[in-house]
Amino acid sequence: MDIGKLLSIVGSIPKDKLKTDSGIKEVIREVGKKSGKNFTEQELNGYVAQFRKMARNENVGSLMNKLSKKGVSANDLNAIKRKFKK
Repeated sequence: MDIGKLLSIVGSIPKDKLKTDSGIKEVIREVGKKSGKNFTEQELNGYVAQFRKMARNENVGSLMNKLSKKGVSANDLNAIKRKFKK
């Protein structure tokens, strides 16, 4: 899945869904289906825990730094930055 498609999916998620664990699970399940993956309940619980930890500890700058270390291109990072500024 390319970064543009991922950003459009993320941008379409209603923020109120990210306030509850059941909402986060629903979002992860939907994104998984769009990318051809099905998650077990245990996997979903792990991803919800990771999301909660990131929501508490991360900011835009630290996430961008992690993405660059994972090999996301400079053009993709700039596209993400533009999306965050909107």
